[in-house]
Amino acid sequence: MRWLRTLTATGWLALACLALSLILLAWCAVTAPGRERAKQDRAVEAANAQARAADATARDHAADKRLTDLKTNTQLEKDLINAVSPLPDARPSARRLALACARLRHQGARDADLPAECRSGG
Repeated sequence: MRWLRTLTATGWLALACLALSLILLAWCAVTAPGRERAKQDRAVEAANAQARAADATARDHAADKRLTDLKTNTQLEKDLINAVSPLPDARPSARRLALACARLRHQGARDADLPAECRSGG
């Protein structure tokens, strides 16, 4: 350790720079994983934000489609009711009878439970 006493000002400066470099390298080695993790977290958060935006757009599109379908179905139901409502009930036409049979089948009625008119046409 005698060499420490013989160091000049330039030697002390070089020793201080070496010590500072070692400290800086140690600090970089210790904090590098945390910086990398933070970088990955930011990338994941950006991907999640993009996915949330795409999900919101898809949800809005689906809601618009459901509304359009609801309006279409309502109009089709009105058209169906209007098509069969003016027909007389005393003696139904073949068209009205076929519609009634189709409705009964759609509701799950068995062939044996259907009226005779529906069984013969079914």
